[in-house]
Amino acid sequence: MECHPYYQQNTLKKRLAPYGTVIESWYPIGHGDPALINEPVFSELGKKYEKTNVQVILRWHIQEGNIIFPKSANPQHIRDNFDIFDFALTEDEMEAIRDIDKGTRFFNMSLADQEKNLGRFVPAD
Repeated sequence: MECHPYYQQNTLKKRLAPYGTVIESWYPIGHGDPALINEPVFSELGKKYEKTNVQVILRWHIQEGNIIFPKSANPQHIRDNFDIFDFALTEDEMEAIRDIDKGTRFFNMSLADQEKNLGRFVPAD
């Protein structure tokens, strides 16, 4: 599911919780959206913990219980993405991040368009 600090999927998480199901976060850093990545809360926490804003976002996901697969071809970014287990956000910090949820999606393809595109990825018989 698309899930990032601007689209946190809290209603869905509550519906899934009784079944022990968690979200695999797609677009965990909001498809690299500069406005999201440069939110002041991430900059402040990055300075506090000596981490990048992206590392703070990824740490938030982990503490929220989301499964993340951040994608990068950049070797330094890949290393940075793993370097998020030596700090923890406080509950107040987690709440500050929860407060920036805007219900904003970055993937906006209609179901009809998704189904049309599906044919491109399914091998023909």
